Amino acid sequence: MGTAMAPYRPSLLARSPGRALVAYLTSRRNLTGSALALVGGGLIMIDPVGVQGLLLVVGLYMVGALAVRGNGRVSRFGFDPKRVQRSLAEQIGAAAGRLPPAIIARMQRIELTIRTEILPRLECLPLGAPELYLIERTVSDYLPTAVEAYLRLPSGYVSSQPGSHGRAAVDVLAEELDFLDAEMRQVAEAVHRTDMDQLLAHKRFLADRFRRVDAKD
Repeated sequence: MGTAMAPYRPSLLARSPGRALVAYLTSRRNLTGSALALVGGGLIMIDPVGVQGLLLVVGLYMVGALAVRGNGRVSRFGFDPKRVQRSLAEQIGAAAGRLPPAIIARMQRIELTIRTEILPRLECLPLGAPELYLIERTVSDYLPTAVEAYLRLPSGYVSSQPGSHGRAAVDVLAEELDFLDAEMRQVAEAVHRTDMDQLLAHKRFLADRFRRVDAKD
């Protein structure tokens, strides 16, 4: 039985025009220009002025497009993965020397899971998936809020509130970070599960493919 030919895949050169178009359509430059153009369209509907109205719409679009830097892009995930990664690194760097080593280790574990297991495979998650919201909020809110609340307390603070059982603030923070770590592990598992499903589907495809080839021989 001969070696099966590899499936044809379009080259990067062939796909680049489409990608460039998508990049521009989702850029802040285009979105800002389009928003101003819609304002112009609304003005024309209120007070039609003929050809001058069309020029107004085009002019407003150009003003908006030129006023915004063209390197921005609205990610389909709802956040910029590079900014998420950068924010995590900055938070850990800012906490170094201010938090106990055990807390820093927990933050690093969360960062490692997000950076190495989740962000590189975000396309496995469907648009609007709750996991996408959870990733963004963990990095922008849940994690820094927990750390900042702890840092506002005196060193070695132990709660005297009724029902707190005299728990130390560092223990509460550790539990919060363990919870966030577990949540990020669940997100990573969702990503891995999608990859595994694709692998199994490809295995079934190959098995079916070669059964058909054997049947023809």
